[in-house]
Amino acid sequence: MKRCVLICAMYLMAAPLWAGYDLSNTVTREIHRGPVIEEVQDEPLKKPAPEKPAVAVSPAKTVYYPYTIHLSSWQDPKEAYLQIEKMQSRLDTLFITKIDLGASGVWHRIDHGIFPTIKDAVARLRELKAKNVIDKGAFVGSQVAYAIELGTYESVQEANGDARELKAQGMVPYVIRERNSVFRLLLGAYPDEKSAAPAMEDLKALGFDPIFKKR
Repeated sequence: MKRCVLICAMYLMAAPLWAGYDLSNTVTREIHRGPVIEEVQDEPLKKPAPEKPAVAVSPAKTVYYPYTIHLSSWQDPKEAYLQIEKMQSRLDTLFITKIDLGASGVWHRIDHGIFPTIKDAVARLRELKAKNVIDKGAFVGSQVAYAIELGTYESVQEANGDARELKAQGMVPYVIRERNSVFRLLLGAYPDEKSAAPAMEDLKALGFDPIFKKR
């Protein structure tokens, strides 16, 4: 009898434990089976577009100089240089234009001045002839609107410095002031690029990077 009572008591004590064991297992399984929360991936950061490099803006050119006074022409470049030396004290803006005249060959012109209109050029020509500063054979021809550009400068002193170096090599350029702080160093006065070819070749041989453009 006592054994029967003991077995019943042990059964009653173990029943809650078994119930708790099953509940514990059930709860654990529910936790693992809980709803899966999908991770929201962040959108990839967009790289900012690269900035465009700043473009240097050259000052707009408003005045052109297609006319020049032709004083004389020489086939010997040394003679042309000597003539310039003689005239420098009387005239400013003197330069030599080495020009290809086709069937007539390559000549070295002594030129004076830059003029926006033929009227300005002719008026200056008459003035110089009246004062006997230039020879009566000097003339204003057709348009020579182009030149060989050798550089642009922020000061006239820099431009004149390079002009002196070129002159030491037998070339006589000139300087045009475009703006208060923009000066162009030019060589010659040409009607087209073909006529400037000999001078362009000379400059490239000396290591320059000449540009043919309107003056």
